[in-house]
Amino acid sequence: AAAGWPLSELFDRQFASWLDLDPALDATNRVPSILNGGLGKISPVYWGACLGAAAAIDLYGLRKKRSDPDYFPGKLGFDPLGLYPSTTTGKRRMELAEIKNGRLAMIAITGFAFQEFVQQYAVVDQTPLLFKPVSDVVETYGSIGGYGM
Repeated sequence: AAAGWPLSELFDRQFASWLDLDPALDATNRVPSILNGGLGKISPVYWGACLGAAAAIDLYGLRKKRSDPDYFPGKLGFDPLGLYPSTTTGKRRMELAEIKNGRLAMIAITGFAFQEFVQQYAVVDQTPLLFKPVSDVVETYGSIGGYGM
């Protein structure tokens, strides 16, 4: 989930041009968030579709809970690669890892939003070594003494 934030900063303008849409990023390539005021650029139809999809998944989970006595949150019967362990210990470890990874992703998204709000420019521009070709970073550091400032 947290990877979506920098990926949207890297590819939003490209996808928007392919689909003949306006980009969702602001002038400094920041992702729309509550803190930077960009959520108004996103269509209400999209928000309705997201809400509908989330409701459908939640209702499916509630139906599974009522019909399956072995149901637990997150057990929706989708494991095409067969990664869910068969042992009790393995299952507990996997469930705990899912909870921890979900919480970490939420913290990362919140951190990205605050980072962009405080710094006033995109996460990918604040950490160029992770998102830009090394040759571009070296050239930029060599010519201006810093990146994105």
